[in-house]
Amino acid sequence: MERDLRLLSIGFAIRTFGAALYNPFLALFLYAILHVGYLEIGVIFVGLGVIQLPFALVGGLWTDRVGRRRLIILGLATETALTAALAYSFDIKSLILAITVAAVGGCLLSATGAAYSAYIADWATGSERTRGFTWYRIAFNAGFAAGVALGGTLVALIGFAGAVGVAATIIGGATVFVLIFLHPSPYDLGLRANATRPNEGWSLEPRKRSLRDSFSLLARDRTALLVAFAFALVYMTASQWNVTFALFVHNKMGISYSILGIGLALNGLVVVFGQSFTTERVIGLRHTTIGILGTFLYVVAFLLLGISALWVLLPIGFFFLAVLILTFGENLGSIPVSTLPSNLAPPGEVGAYNGGFNTVVSAGALAAVFLGGWVLSAVANPLFEWMLLVVPAIPGMILLRYTSRRIPIKQDRA
Repeated sequence: MERDLRLLSIGFAIRTFGAALYNPFLALFLYAILHVGYLEIGVIFVGLGVIQLPFALVGGLWTDRVGRRRLIILGLATETALTAALAYSFDIKSLILAITVAAVGGCLLSATGAAYSAYIADWATGSERTRGFTWYRIAFNAGFAAGVALGGTLVALIGFAGAVGVAATIIGGATVFVLIFLHPSPYDLGLRANATRPNEGWSLEPRKRSLRDSFSLLARDRTALLVAFAFALVYMTASQWNVTFALFVHNKMGISYSILGIGLALNGLVVVFGQSFTTERVIGLRHTTIGILGTFLYVVAFLLLGISALWVLLPIGFFFLAVLILTFGENLGSIPVSTLPSNLAPPGEVGAYNGGFNTVVSAGALAAVFLGGWVLSAVANPLFEWMLLVVPAIPGMILLRYTSRRIPIKQDRA
């Protein structure tokens, strides 16, 4: 793998380690410390996400014009400062300040997210691009597994505010690491040189287009938009893992914080040691087919949680089984989600397509948070809860099957 992709992965692993010390426990902090209800938690997360949505698209357009590395460093530096501010808001138990900091930070982070994907796409094409995103994901989950395993204990020992303060220090270290060691991508170098071909296969055509023209190009690409909408439906189910999962297993299955932390860490470890194996097994298959398989495993895992809670059946055993199954679904689903936007993008529009794709899929993830909060507060039967929550995945899988007929095999092949 290209040296700079390894450096990017290491820097992002450090950043994720810091963020994972507190991020998976945010909903529990709102519920247990600030006494915010299930539905209100959903409203808060959705509201913050809605504010952030336009910034993902704008950031994607921006990264094609100002460069990948600059935005990556800007995002990390911003996250460091705002994580420290979040720690202060938790320390004084100010919900208003916490929401304000999260809103500002989320907008800036959304604007820099596409830069990571574009940076990886700059260095690799075809199956090597799929592998590049795989190792980036492995690094993310290595940091996540270590962070969440320590995070549960850290929260118990020094509280939420202390854990977030430690996280800010670690994310700051990631910022310094990337600033010192990460080189500009070929596209970045071409932007600096104002060349027409910064590297073989690349074009600086976006410099000749206005932002409006780039946006119009994306808006007219029905195939790319259909793929993004399909994954938005999938993420209405898959993203229940981010908030609803922790609330459900702790409050309705009786899983303790420490066991929850171990389960979340297990998720990261299965990715670290299983993602590369999974990717190599599906190289050559269609990305759309891989997405369907991954989504099906999410559905199975979530329904198992509902069955366990309904019949009070081996809750810890079913908890870990569900984590394993949904993690393999995550391993599969992450491959097309990370790679397809870059594959579908015309030359010079990789950032714009990743930004647009992230915007649409994030809308589905936000809908998942609101849907999860509403279901937890309105439905008493735990199995029926998860039956409702997996419904969006069904049309998502159907639409992925439909779009597979519209995507050229070269772009859809992993």
